[in-house]
Parts: sequence; C-alpha cells; structure tokens
Amino acid sequence: MYAAVPARLLCAAVLALAPLSLVGCRDGYTALGAGAHARAAADQLFGALADRHVDITRNPKYEYSRVRIMRGALAPSRVYDDSAVWTGVSGDVRILETAGSFVDGHYTLTSRSGPPAPARPADARHVTTLSRLGDGEYRWDTTVDFALGSIRPTDVATLVARMLSAGEGHTETDLRAELAAVSPRSSAALGTVFTLDSLRPVELADGTTLTTLGASLRSDNLRRSYPALADYVHKYLDPARYRFVLTDRGGVPFLEASQRDRIVVLRVRTQHGKLVPLSGPARALPDSLQLRVDFNVKIKIFHVGFHNLVMDFTSAARGDEERDWTVLARREPQWELPLITARLLRAPLRRPFAGEGSFFRIGVRAGNAGAPTVLLRHSRLPVQESSILNFLNSLSGTAMDDFGGPVQREENAWLHELFHSLRDDARAALGGQ
Repeated sequence: MYAAVPARLLCAAVLALAPLSLVGCRDGYTALGAGAHARAAADQLFGALADRHVDITRNPKYEYSRVRIMRGALAPSRVYDDSAVWTGVSGDVRILETAGSFVDGHYTLTSRSGPPAPARPADARHVTTLSRLGDGEYRWDTTVDFALGSIRPTDVATLVARMLSAGEGHTETDLRAELAAVSPRSSAALGTVFTLDSLRPVELADGTTLTTLGASLRSDNLRRSYPALADYVHKYLDPARYRFVLTDRGGVPFLEASQRDRIVVLRVRTQHGKLVPLSGPARALPDSLQLRVDFNVKIKIFHVGFHNLVMDFTSAARGDEERDWTVLARREPQWELPLITARLLRAPLRRPFAGEGSFFRIGVRAGNAGAPTVLLRHSRLPVQESSILNFLNSLSGTAMDDFGGPVQREENAWLHELFHSLRDDARAALGGQ
C-alpha cells in the first residue's frame, strides 16, 4: 500500500508475462470462439486495451484531483476538505467520478458528476470515494468499469484456464515453435522487457503436467525505444522481490509466481485443463483458498515490504453473466521497514486488516441490452493516519513523482504496442489476416 506505482509496474510485469503461456499454444485463441464472432471479440478486447494506452488527455479537474489523491493516499486528511478534488460531497463521504473514452487518437479522462456507463469498447467509468470513519480514520473505495466489447465472461474464464494449462501435451520445443509461429508480434513486444529462459512442461507419471516458466527481466532491452521507462524499471523493478503462492487452507500450494534477482518464475501443475497441487496426489482446486504474498521494493535508500501476508481468495461465477476473483486481507503481515521507523507506533499499520479488512476484486460482467462486457475492479482500503504512514506516504510520493511525465508516456506506448501485437496475432490465428 506504500509503493503504489512500483506495485502497479510489478503487476504489469506479471500480467505481461501471462500471454507467454497462452500465445505459445494455438488453441489459446480459440477460447474466444470461432469465425467472425471470435475475430470481432479479439479485435474489440485487444483493441480496447490498446486504445486505453495511447496519449492521455485529462481535463483540469481530473489532473488536479489525481495528483492530490496520489499524494494523500496514506494521509487522507490532506485531500478530504479540498473541495476542488471532488465532484460530490455527502455528509462524511467525498466522491470523484471520471469518464474515460478513446477520441481522435487520444484517451480522454474527464472528471464530472454522473458519468455514463461504458457504451463502447475502451469506455470507462471511475468512481473513487473517501469516507471519514472517525478521528484520523478514513476508508478509500474505488470502482472502475472498463468496456471490453463482445467477449463473454465464460470466454475470459476459458482464456485463463487455457493460459494456465498450455503446457499439457507439449514439450518445450513444441511450445517455443508455436510461440514463434503463432505469436511473432507479441513475442517481439514482450522481448523488449523479458527474455524467455525456459518454458518447460513435464508430464508426470500420474498424467498431470508440471509447467515452469522462467524469464529474465531486462530493463536494458527497453533502453533503445523507451529510455525513461528503462531507467524507472531498473530503479524500482530490477531490485524488487516478491512471491505469490495460491494455496488451500492447509497451505498446500496450487500456483506459485516469484521474482528475485530479476528472474521471474511461474509454476503450475494441471490435469485436463484444471489446476491441481504442485506436488502430491492430484485433486481438484477447493472452493476455499488463500493467497500468500511476500513483497519488497527499494525506494530511495530504503527497502520496504512485508512477508507472510495471508489473504482469503475466492472465485465466483454467476452463470454466464459474471466471473470475478477477490482477495480479502484481514490478517496483518510481518513488516519489513527501515530501522528509523522502529520507534513509531505500529498500531496504524494494523488498521487496514481490522474489521471488514481490505480487499481487491477483479472480474468480468456481461452487458445488458447490447451494452458491452466490462472489466470491473473494486478495492477498499481503511487508513488510520499516523507518523509512520506519513513517512510511507512520502516514499510512495517519490515513486509517483518519478513515474510522471515521460515514464508514464513510455509505459503507455509499450503497453499499446503489446496489445496491438496480441490483436494482430489473434487475427492471424483465427483466420483474419
């Protein structure tokens, strides 16, 4: 919560790696369906994501509000009474509403009251609320709807399943050949940041497949086309360390992703397209899961992070209308903080995990009456202001300041190139050359 921009880039790095396990298999794209319907879904999905990452135009209201909110993320009192930040006020609740759309080659973000629901691919609606809960206590709630087009929630779930099980029935040689033949453009775009070291599926005696994907994070590869982004990635992502493990309630792992010394590793074991434990007897993924996270990033001269953050993980489906994945944090992790913070009160760091806790949800919801399917995000973060959060807020502010200007423009340009490449490769794989 104290390194928002490095965490954003970290998520982008992990998500950007995900297509490697999908695009290496021609069948992955068929999750979108067949014929003209599949080609339209692919065009709209990847086209919308590409359009979101073009030159951004912000109205003055949004520009002012986003900077103030970023600088006050862990010190909400700094923005709570600033009426210029909000589009609405009701009692102890402040609200900022923003509409996003692709217009004339730019992505336009406009803060105003009552933005409409997304109607076309790449349309978005952002709603951020800040609620005062008591003396020095606040809660952030953020909801974002982003239109993806005609793809159905079940198709997205199938994409995820095929992404994770792409190694079944293949050798590393097979997968690398498929990757080169089916996804040359996507491979080239990803190659500006990652070097694929291994993509190794091993068929075990019980018929399951253990797949390990290893890649090197190469900020130096970015320098030719994206020098500012390369400097930022080198400064914040190269030294980052993290580990995500999806387990059952007994701690048995089903999926593991990690980075250390610029090496990113993803491990899964699957059977008939479904996750099974990484070791031991094969069995179905249980309904009740946990996500265990260790994370450390360097900002200025400080290493900050945590380990043993244990969150409840749920996957929900409501027919063909909605699929979502939620992580809920109600247990404080073990913090890794600078020695100079040792004398500061630690109680405020427990606040995000107390009561209802903090959560993040991402999902896909089908539109009604011809409206597009939307990618939805919802997060909640309670904050109790304190000296230690002011210190962490200043560190986060440094990373955010570094991210502005040319770095953000180059990040958008790289993501735009990646999603356009995925669109073009999907067209070719689905017969739409």
